[in-house]
Amino acid sequence: MASVRKDINPMATNYNKDLAHLTGMERLLRFASGVDGRSGAALYYDYTFESIDEGQVCLGFEPSSEHVNLFQTVHGGVLSGLLDTAMGCALISLLAEGEHDTIIDLQTKFVRPVVIGGGPYRVLASVDHRGRRQATMSGRIVDANDRLCATATSTALII
Repeated sequence: MASVRKDINPMATNYNKDLAHLTGMERLLRFASGVDGRSGAALYYDYTFESIDEGQVCLGFEPSSEHVNLFQTVHGGVLSGLLDTAMGCALISLLAEGEHDTIIDLQTKFVRPVVIGGGPYRVLASVDHRGRRQATMSGRIVDANDRLCATATSTALII
């Protein structure tokens, strides 16, 4: 039988619907401040916002035991999810009022293992191109010694 996590707020703010009157940067800064609390993936990944600029985001990440696979390295899906989050946030920072996006492509390459105690890790993302209907982003994860651990590229549809 599946259990229900009590730390997830099913009534969390819908940033596309409830806050569509704000620019993407305003929505992102509100989310990063934690004013509405966190839910879902934000709770699971447990990242922090280190910096937010137009078209660029840096997240901080310290892996825990719930992020690792059978080999005690951080699961590739977790790393892909963190890169997806950072690249999505970088794009959100450029959206106008009423605009939102959806990721339509994500490609991740793993370079070096990410492990508990190897951090702090940084997830860096930037928008490479922002067109009227599509955008492309790139991201990377680096360890405490600035060594590359993973890279990703992504394409988003702007709605």
